[in-house]
Amino acid sequence: MDDDPRLIAAADARDLSSCEVCGASIEPEPPDGFTRYARQVAGYLDHFAEAHPDHPILDAPEGYL
Repeated sequence: MDDDPRLIAAADARDLSSCEVCGASIEPEPPDGFTRYARQVAGYLDHFAEAHPDHPILDAPEGYL
């Protein structure tokens, strides 16, 4: 059986469990019907908005994630 390319892409996704700037641990947002990865992205962006409001990731997150 061939590997599902969506699962391979998800496995290769960037680790968003800690901040690359300050090293803080980042938890995913609470369960709300979205995937764990989507909730982790939301938590990652929330952390940057609160802790690093001038970081360029907030201007163009698709270039980083």
